[in-house]
Amino acid sequence: MNDYRNYTTEDFAEDDFFRRWVLAPDVETDSFWQGFLAEHPGKNTVILTARSLLQAIAQVQTMPTEAQGQRMWAAIEHRTAGLPGLEQQPEPEGENRWVWPKIERPNWFQLAAAILLLVGIGWWYMLRSKLAEEPGTYSGLVAGSTVDLVEKINNTPQPLTVRFEDGSTVVLQPGSRVSYTATFTGQKREVYLSGEGFFEVSKNPEKPFMVYANGLVTKVIGTSFMVRALEEARGVTVIVRTGKVAVFPIKALDRMQPETGQPAGALLLTPNQQAFFDADSDRLTRKLVEAPLLLKTPENNHNFIFENTPVGEVFKTLETSYGVSIVYDAKTLKSCNLTAPLGDEPLFRKLDIICQTIDATYEVWDAKIVVTGKGCQPTE
Repeated sequence: MNDYRNYTTEDFAEDDFFRRWVLAPDVETDSFWQGFLAEHPGKNTVILTARSLLQAIAQVQTMPTEAQGQRMWAAIEHRTAGLPGLEQQPEPEGENRWVWPKIERPNWFQLAAAILLLVGIGWWYMLRSKLAEEPGTYSGLVAGSTVDLVEKINNTPQPLTVRFEDGSTVVLQPGSRVSYTATFTGQKREVYLSGEGFFEVSKNPEKPFMVYANGLVTKVIGTSFMVRALEEARGVTVIVRTGKVAVFPIKALDRMQPETGQPAGALLLTPNQQAFFDADSDRLTRKLVEAPLLLKTPENNHNFIFENTPVGEVFKTLETSYGVSIVYDAKTLKSCNLTAPLGDEPLFRKLDIICQTIDATYEVWDAKIVVTGKGCQPTE
């Protein structure tokens, strides 16, 4: 048996056993190739490409066989010589009947090769054009990879954990898939995602971890974050749990800024922040997550119980505990103090209580909490 592990697209297309599976499958060929795909998922792209090419070529059904061609031209020669023609001879059983063409005698094999070549080129051009139109999609990125990729698909109703060779992991939600190289070589650790996955990345400053999903790139050194990239939604959401990540459109990869070392338009996300990328408009926005998590318990106020505490100190405690930025006019609110047990209330509920107490309001703008108010009367 041939060593198919090293076969290219062309090798598969020329292999008789592979062609038999594509063009006239039976139990033997189907069992072998399905088993091969299961054992070598990194060959999926190459095999699917070769299969599609053979199927496109197989659509050329009008070429005569060699025997048919010989009988046709022999009949013409007999006819022009006034001899009984061979055109009355019945076609051998099993062959399709051929309609006489009114053309000069060609070299049938050269003509067949030319037509097959044109079909193959046309198919390849259409495929490459389609991928070029959507360079950031999962299928486009995987098909355009120059190295063999391993693909994991979660076809179960439960989350599936995938471990990479560097110790990093991703928890795939049902229906999600991820493609990656068996070993991370080169200067980057690159992963392609379709669906939703929660990543925990092993720290390696020398080799950043890159997640490509629906036109957006998430670049990290070592952190944990969630990426939701549903193909039908045409958008990507990235939520950071720990550490920092940079997100930017894949189209910005060739527009690096020397002063930051990041592509133009990149956003830096910190814990409790999320970014949304609209693939149709190429718009990238940032905001706080809906329910920010407590990242660090205050050293001097474990239960968030405040008694006649200046509101500026309260805001500073919340900033440190939740990793958020609270913007306010310190001069206007300098006379405002807070006496309240905030306890284990969620962040936004804490802010509701604070603002009700000091007669202020707050809004969230680009991952910042902006508090506005008229101030408080100084206490004697």
